[in-house]
This record gives sequence, C-alpha cells and structure tokens, in this order.
Amino acid sequence: MNKILIYIFVVIIKLLIKTVRFEIHGLDTYKDLKARGERVIFAIWHGQLALFYPMSKYSKACGIVSRSRDGEIAANIIKYFGFDSVRGSSSRAGAMAILEAEKYLKEDFDIIITIDGPKGPKFDVKKGVIYIAKRFDCVIIPVVASVDRFLRFSSWDNFLFPKPFAKIDLFLGDPYITDKDIDKSKIKAETDSLKAKMLNMTERYAKFYL
Repeated sequence: MNKILIYIFVVIIKLLIKTVRFEIHGLDTYKDLKARGERVIFAIWHGQLALFYPMSKYSKACGIVSRSRDGEIAANIIKYFGFDSVRGSSSRAGAMAILEAEKYLKEDFDIIITIDGPKGPKFDVKKGVIYIAKRFDCVIIPVVASVDRFLRFSSWDNFLFPKPFAKIDLFLGDPYITDKDIDKSKIKAETDSLKAKMLNMTERYAKFYL
C-alpha cells in the first residue's frame, strides 16, 4: 500500500470515526500518574488497537510496531491519528526498539504495546512489555476496549474496527507496577500476572471478544 492509498484510507476512516462516540473510564488515574512524572506503558490486545485511538486526545504516545511490511503500513497509518511509532518487535524486545523507546520516554511520551503481538497467538502475552517496564521504570496501564457496533476480521487476533455511529468504551485498569528484578523467572511470573489481569478485565468489560 503506497502513501497515496494510505492517505485516502485514513481520510475515509477519519470521516467514519467522526460519527463514533466514546467514553474513557479511569482517565483520572492516568492523569494523576502523569502529574507525578511517571512513565506510562499502555498494554492492549493486538486486535483492539483500532479502538484505542480516543486516547490520542489525552496522551502523547508512540506505538511499538514490527519491522515487517504490515508494520510499515501500520506505522504510516497511526501517525495520522496522533501517534508516533517505534519500529521493532515488542515480543523480542529488540535492541533498536528499546533504544528508540528510551528516546521517546525521555521526551515524556507514553508507549503503546500490543502485548500479544505482532503474530500472536491471541492473548499470549509476550515478555517484552514487562522487560521494557522494568528497564525504564514504567508503570503499565492495562487497557481493554468494548464497542457496540463493529467489524470483526478473521485474522489471528480477530481484529476489531468500529462501524459508523458505534460507541467505544475504553477501560484503563489499575496501574501495574513491576518488580525491579530482571531475573527470567520474575519476568515470566509478572507476564502471567499481567495476562490474568487483562483476561479478567476482558471477561468483565468485553466478553464478546473472548
């Protein structure tokens, strides 16, 4: 997909999302964290990424996207919605992605990580989000989205996209604080804990997505 086609696609999508209503739950907690100078990582399911765009009104953020061709397309598209991008795989916590993420964090950006991406399986949380949070002393905010009118794709992540006049509810969970220890067993335990928290939130707020 070349840049002209991406631009046309984004214009169409922007017209569509003007009809979408949204509500963000837990926004005050996020604002309090930022007021205290905390570094924030948003953890979201890969298939719900398109429902996250309302946060661009409140968060200066960048997403970690893969270096694949699909990642190139995603990076070009999300910039039109107010987000920057870091090229690299969060699942591998690649050196280049880590270095770029550090630059953004130093400039007070938040980081968006699709925790079961870039290739799944769905709900299989990768260790990269925990590793990055530990390395840069970040607070993780788990995010789950619900939408009442949507397209559901047959991809591995069951990617969701809002239909015209949909209502999106974005739920920001309680802050998840990691231990400073980077021992592999600690990272694995915290990855499992974050996965359980995300699944519990999904069961509560977006059961249709399970």
